[in-house]
Amino acid sequence: MRSLNIDGKCTCINETLNCNQGSLAYYNNDVLQHSNIQIRNKNFTAKIVNFQFNKFTFLKKNEILSGHESKVEELDFYYNDIATIENGTFDKFLSLKKLDFEFNSLTFIDERILTKQLGSTLKELNFYGNDIQNLSINTFQYCTKLTSLNFQHNERINLVAKINGINVTVFPEALENLKYLNLASCKLKEFDENVFINLRSLKTLILSDNLFTSIPKAIKMLPTLQHLDIRSSLIRSINDCDFCNLSNLKTIFLSDSPALTYIDENAFGALNNHSTTLPPPKLNDLSLHNCNIHVLPEKLLDWKNISLIDISNNPLSCNCSMAWLINDINATSPLCANSLKNYLGTSYKNKLVCHYPNVLYGTHLYKISGDFCSNGTFDLEEIVKKRDEIYYACEDDYGRTK
Repeated sequence: MRSLNIDGKCTCINETLNCNQGSLAYYNNDVLQHSNIQIRNKNFTAKIVNFQFNKFTFLKKNEILSGHESKVEELDFYYNDIATIENGTFDKFLSLKKLDFEFNSLTFIDERILTKQLGSTLKELNFYGNDIQNLSINTFQYCTKLTSLNFQHNERINLVAKINGINVTVFPEALENLKYLNLASCKLKEFDENVFINLRSLKTLILSDNLFTSIPKAIKMLPTLQHLDIRSSLIRSINDCDFCNLSNLKTIFLSDSPALTYIDENAFGALNNHSTTLPPPKLNDLSLHNCNIHVLPEKLLDWKNISLIDISNNPLSCNCSMAWLINDINATSPLCANSLKNYLGTSYKNKLVCHYPNVLYGTHLYKISGDFCSNGTFDLEEIVKKRDEIYYACEDDYGRTK
């Protein structure tokens, strides 16, 4: 085999082998074409290896850093053209903890690649932006140390396998240490109810930018879950006990879901109506930015403990169901008005306006805050006197001009 000097394309500094060619070289095809790379300095120890922006298509066993594999802890193949990996390719990487295949062309991965040897050390695995489709129940059977798994932008992925006609999750008990799972932008419409049943330690679940029309029931199988991101969905309503049994939940992002119009007051199990055995969560962050919510239920959560509530860009109804929030804005000791902030931490409470009823459209909530609906009803004429003197022209997103 012909020997090539590639010193100009790689550097060996501070236990890092850097063969990142950069995006410009990639598009000019001035990159490495295969992964058969050997380190000439036998005294150099490579712990972090960066192969970003090359054009590897096939990873072969015994051809990646031959003789220097055992100390490598991180392998990064970001933005290559890898479509095939030979079985056992990583078995000599005895210390490998992080393996990154972001933006490649993989359609298949199984236990012959994710072997017992690799699984004994691997903690982070990233397949973002590939085209992985059918996984088997054995794919992750050896990945007992894995804590982070990313399948974002694998738009044809299937998370269940069939055994004798019965659906079985592709996430086995071996993944009991998994803490982070990213399934964003996978065009998922629904889940098998037991798909997450073995993920006993999962803390972060990313499901944003999928095609769900309701909250997947499978989420209730994750009692350790702390962070849930289900933004940019087609979800229409959040119903009774959709988030019950998630007593450890700290943050939930439901923003940018324009079909979302309704939230049941017992969505988190706050009413203690025997529909859940665990207490409701004590959320830190709740984001409903840019949805189509009219009413935020008073009994939904223990509002005094929440540090960020983002309901900006919603067509709010100024009725007695919202009096608790409207009056809180000007309260001397507010329950949650000071938590009305966006993700940047900027307060927007004085920018909230009524969208309903029609006569109050455009009225700032702080203008009517104080004793709104104090007697279970409100004097519309008196409230109208407090509204802003503003002329409105051009329809908004809800087809209204006044």
